[in-house]
Amino acid sequence: MFNQPTFQFEKVSAIKVSEFIRKQLEEAIILKEIMSEDQLPSERELAEMFNASRITVREALSALESKGLIEKRVGAKGGTFVLPITANAHKRTKEEIMRDWDQMLHVFEYRTIVEPEGAFLAAERITAGELELLEGYIKQSTEPECTREWFRALDVKFHLTIAKASGNPYLETAVRQIRTKINPALDLMPYDENIRVLNQGVHTEILEALKSRDPVKSRDTMKRHIAFSADAIYSRLVSSEPQEGNEH
Repeated sequence: MFNQPTFQFEKVSAIKVSEFIRKQLEEAIILKEIMSEDQLPSERELAEMFNASRITVREALSALESKGLIEKRVGAKGGTFVLPITANAHKRTKEEIMRDWDQMLHVFEYRTIVEPEGAFLAAERITAGELELLEGYIKQSTEPECTREWFRALDVKFHLTIAKASGNPYLETAVRQIRTKINPALDLMPYDENIRVLNQGVHTEILEALKSRDPVKSRDTMKRHIAFSADAIYSRLVSSEPQEGNEH
């Protein structure tokens, strides 16, 4: 006789091919690996990339368009283009994030475990090339012509580079998943000179700890940075101040 198991099986969930494609494209857009105003490949090219039919690709693009992540433009220079997420974040995500705040807290908790340990390992394993990349991201983020969208993209690149430098592909994948979840909330944050200075300061502190090959300081600084970000996001979400007007 089959005894009642002490564990639970996960129920079968069939994922449509179009949903599989949509998730990959959405992750790349949220992580800003595909930037605002970038043109996506044509339906035919995407179908070849994903080894799928054009109808399936069209379904995935339609889902992204309904989320306000892309738009189709007609004319001589027409095509499918990525929309600026950070500029439109205040219109789309505040209520959604607050509604799912308990889940977001779990993500932040997970982040405080994963990213600091990734920084710990990165301090021991990071290459000269990766350190140079981090330095370049900080420098670009302080330049006067750095737009809000590019500033957020550089922040993502900074954290993903450290995750990759950990030398552990599972940590790198975990950080990508975390950033996909929290980026819509981070995109709600204001963008001004004060934010740029704060960001430069803490990122520089993390970089110096990595350069010094100091695992403990790298971990502790990253943990403090993450805690500050979580508090700032919550304050922003509960604030009654308007979200518009912070783009530069």
